[in-house]
Amino acid sequence: MVKVVTGKSGRVLGASILGAGAGDLILPWALAISQKLKIGAMANLVVPYPTRGEASKRAAGSYYTAALFSARTRRLVRLLARFG
Repeated sequence: MVKVVTGKSGRVLGASILGAGAGDLILPWALAISQKLKIGAMANLVVPYPTRGEASKRAAGSYYTAALFSARTRRLVRLLARFG
């Protein structure tokens, strides 16, 4: 389990990881916090191959779920679909 706390601007304020290898997986989050990175930096991370490290990327990507599936987005997609 990966839990990330962000500010309103998307800046990573904190993170916690529970599970096997959690100590190894927390390093990128510590870097994101110390460098004041936004969650998008973690969501855009390219991992060499899918491993447990992919959990961090998925947690960062879930930050955008609400915006991607909002009513506003659905209306925009319907409007664009009219144009073909």
